[in-house]
Amino acid sequence: MTFDPSTIPAPLLDEYRKGNCGLLVGAGASAGAKLPTWGVFLQGMLDHAKSSIVLSDDKYRDYQTLIAKGSYLMAASGLKFELGSFFNDYIKTVFLDSRPKPTPLHRAMLGLTELKFVLTTNYDTLIERTFRTLDDDVTVCNFRDAGQVRRSLSKREFFILKAHGDAARIGEGIILTEQDYRELLFKEPAYQHMLATMFSMYSVVFVGASMTDPEVNLMLNYVASTFLPETGPTHYAALTKEEISQVESERWFRDFKIKVIPVSKADEYKELTEFLEALGASATPAPSVA
Repeated sequence: MTFDPSTIPAPLLDEYRKGNCGLLVGAGASAGAKLPTWGVFLQGMLDHAKSSIVLSDDKYRDYQTLIAKGSYLMAASGLKFELGSFFNDYIKTVFLDSRPKPTPLHRAMLGLTELKFVLTTNYDTLIERTFRTLDDDVTVCNFRDAGQVRRSLSKREFFILKAHGDAARIGEGIILTEQDYRELLFKEPAYQHMLATMFSMYSVVFVGASMTDPEVNLMLNYVASTFLPETGPTHYAALTKEEISQVESERWFRDFKIKVIPVSKADEYKELTEFLEALGASATPAPSVA
């Protein structure tokens, strides 16, 4: 299947051409690089806990049940506590030592020359490594760098924000659980203003995200609580049409003012890459005909 560029909403094309868009990249964008999605990530975390610390068979089975039920945030909270100092080792092993390579989806981001920022909940370094092929000095921030984000926003200079932490800066913290997020919002009030500003000033385009992603839901629910979504710009999410229902599409829009752009998951989500390529190409003037 091939993505149909005519399905890109005209208002999104207009905002992108004006330089009023950012990109939000979720965990699904890294799946093509063989990095784990939530269920696999937590099962690996559980196995790491089993091999690193004393974890009873009963507790191991309890965590397996939570993961199988999709209770990801509860399992994550417990496992992060269980691992203690071994948690950072696990993050490094999964996201750095595995040496994942950027995918065609990541490379398609380079064509989005009118973007003002890339916001990601991912810990891996795929996005910044991709952009550094064009610019060694690209600005990369995490949740502690609110001042730099404000400066970049005010100057309308491109930046990458790793909103939940960076495997390459693991000593500065990783946001994984609801408790982590609450503590971040309490201790880093500038972070609250930073996210609210980004979502109230720019149309944000979601790729590699879904309604079942716990980390995306944490962010969206917080953003929605800081201002009325209906008063801000419309956001957009490229979601797989095989998996999202009409009710879910309506909830994305009514709850968060996010309009769904359907893409197919066939051929390893090739249409998702084609969507970014089509969006980037939309800013290029058509050649004149003599």
